[in-house]
Amino acid sequence: MIQGRRMSRRAFLRLALLGGIAAGIGASEWLTRPAGLARYLHWAGRGQALRLNGRPAVVALGHCSSYADVADALVEAWDLADMPDVRGKRVLVKPNLIDFIEGYPITTAPEVVAGVVDLLRRRGAAEIAVGDGPGFRRDAQPVAEACGLMALLAARKVPFVDLNYDDPRPVATRDGWFFDTKELWLPRHVREADLIVSAPKLKTHHWAGVSLSLKNLFGIVPGARYGWPKNLLHFNGITPSILGLYQTVRPVVAVVDGIVGMEGDGPLFGAEVSHGLVAVGRDAVAVDVTCAGLMGFALSEVHHLAVARWAGVGQAERIELRGAAADPLRRSYQRPPAT
Repeated sequence: MIQGRRMSRRAFLRLALLGGIAAGIGASEWLTRPAGLARYLHWAGRGQALRLNGRPAVVALGHCSSYADVADALVEAWDLADMPDVRGKRVLVKPNLIDFIEGYPITTAPEVVAGVVDLLRRRGAAEIAVGDGPGFRRDAQPVAEACGLMALLAARKVPFVDLNYDDPRPVATRDGWFFDTKELWLPRHVREADLIVSAPKLKTHHWAGVSLSLKNLFGIVPGARYGWPKNLLHFNGITPSILGLYQTVRPVVAVVDGIVGMEGDGPLFGAEVSHGLVAVGRDAVAVDVTCAGLMGFALSEVHHLAVARWAGVGQAERIELRGAAADPLRRSYQRPPAT
């Protein structure tokens, strides 16, 4: 509805065509947000402009069959992806530590996190911290200990931060459409970071389709403020929350652990996939679009990526692949069960 009046079917179809959403993105949810039609048209135009005129985003792929070799693969991919200069910067590395269940590939492998930390240190980062705020576990440190991450961080004298409790304070949301609220409480290490490295595990997800670098940002929202499992994000909606977070906390770059992925009943109880993939890029949307494609997902199957393409949030279409050839890295992941 617009200004209290029901939109006609003809008007809806015109808006759908204008927004480039014939591939299946519904407009009604977005039109009912406070910014309404004007903001809808703004994002539709922005998405079209980026598709036609935007610079290609670079995504570097690495083939790595063993975590023993991941450090070298990360360095090569980082350089190929033209990643940001981190000299003198404060960097937060954000792995996926949602939970630890023996026998399931749930968390970002500690070797990947350690490899990113070592790379950042060699490139001159002034401060490095590693942190997450799990949505189901109220304390992150037991998960980090169980998966072996704490030992690797202690050896490197790098602090681990539980983002669920890290001095949350309000910040203005980047845009008033993806979030209905004008402010979002975020942890200190998120607020103060010059760069956030989202380092997810390559997984399916029963609500989001896939859990990659964008969905991984749910862990920066403090449970101490918003509860478990991050109630604000679920009330707001999965897709607008994913994109709203990405808009609010930039710059975010992506390093995806797809050496061993998860298919089927993700993000917790899916089956292991020996994928052998590392993906790196400074445009997290482009990285996630690439990884979802390598998992065998069409863009229309992952709603937040389809909406990102439509709205011009990140580069979802003009993507330059570097490094390992994509075709040998393509798989067909079992879809998560319908919920």
